[in-house]
Amino acid sequence: MFEHPHKATAVRRPRPTLRGWGLFAAGGAVLVASAFFGRSDLLFVGLFLVTCPLAAMLSVTIDRPRLTATRTFSPEVVAIGETTTVTTTVRNHAALPTPVATWRERASHGLMVQDAEPFPRLAGHTPTTHNGRDSVMLRQRVAAGRRGAHDIGPLIVSRTDPFGLAYGEFSVGQPKQLLVTPRVTRLPRGELDIAKSEGTEHELIRHSIPSADELIAREYRPGDPLRRVHWRATARHDKLMVRQEEQRSNPEAWILFDTHRAARRDPRQPSVHEQDPAFEAVVELVASIGIHLLDEGFVVSVVETASRQLAGRTGAGRSGTLGTSTPTYDLGGADRLLLAELAGVVQSTRSRDDYVGELSAGLRRSGRAVPVFAVLLDGSLDELGALGALRPMCEPALAFIGATAEPAVVDALREAGWFCVPLEGADDTLAAWKRALVRHRAVSHSG
Repeated sequence: MFEHPHKATAVRRPRPTLRGWGLFAAGGAVLVASAFFGRSDLLFVGLFLVTCPLAAMLSVTIDRPRLTATRTFSPEVVAIGETTTVTTTVRNHAALPTPVATWRERASHGLMVQDAEPFPRLAGHTPTTHNGRDSVMLRQRVAAGRRGAHDIGPLIVSRTDPFGLAYGEFSVGQPKQLLVTPRVTRLPRGELDIAKSEGTEHELIRHSIPSADELIAREYRPGDPLRRVHWRATARHDKLMVRQEEQRSNPEAWILFDTHRAARRDPRQPSVHEQDPAFEAVVELVASIGIHLLDEGFVVSVVETASRQLAGRTGAGRSGTLGTSTPTYDLGGADRLLLAELAGVVQSTRSRDDYVGELSAGLRRSGRAVPVFAVLLDGSLDELGALGALRPMCEPALAFIGATAEPAVVDALREAGWFCVPLEGADDTLAAWKRALVRHRAVSHSG
């Protein structure tokens, strides 16, 4: 659907082109010559040359494009490093054809759009015809280089007068947001997922009664993971069925997400248009671990070390109170919800004193040791030392620790039995996860 047509808004005031400036300079020189020599004919010529660029600027100002623009993205959500196709449908609502012009899309910092391209000549408006000669579809590939919700648009149309003496830039339509999520790395399966945890018990219960899930199969609903499809019940009922019991017995896993911006050894802070590479690596690791656990059938809860930014399922969390409990991801489409919320997470200077207590309370409610993954960027022993006391309720207890954390934090967590994996500057998510698998396997076998 098109928006209501109106004259485009000027982005830059019409100004002379190089040709216009040359004509204006020539007119000025002729006026000086007419005054010096006292020639009235030169005065007329000079006034004409000076007036032409001014008249062209006035023409461009008054005769603004009457266009509407709507845009769609395919896909509508992308991860960092991916591209989306932006299709902008433009329609001419003026009675006359469009003049010679160029077009480009305005985009937020972090999106890479193409340079200005020639704008197709559109015929005059025909009210009874849709997608006729008065409309055009402009397509381009846009690369996402930074996570977040980014505006694409409005459309910028640059036009000149018929003689090329003046030009102006006009905005058409309204911007539309493109959601860019963190990059997700597919992690290999290993003992970190279910070793000695509720995950093992869940697998034993599910496989020890192979016919039980047949009795509680239900009809497929949009958003249900395909891994829960019950093919035997599907064949019998002639419609897609899923196992209900897996939803009731999903194992739990917890992620401690460091979103607090602590004092760094490097005093330089990223500018408005920059992102901290270390924090972006942490967000990518949290996203990859979270998606990996959801794919394995876990209910994932995320505890932040700073002010809560994640909401989880309907913002309710474990206790069902909006905004006052741990964000939890366990319903159909939880992977998309997690990535969408991580797209907007930023570091906060407002630290929390209760995040260890929140994690401890959640683990006690579980009633058994469950997997806990702490992704820590900064921190001191005063802030993170209490994590060691939670080790008996965590299996496995894995901490990815950034280079700016105090060495005493690593020592204290290791003494308490946590598996500590350093996050190196040039490291990537997959390498860190594989190192964690190797260390956990080595310690488990040696113990």
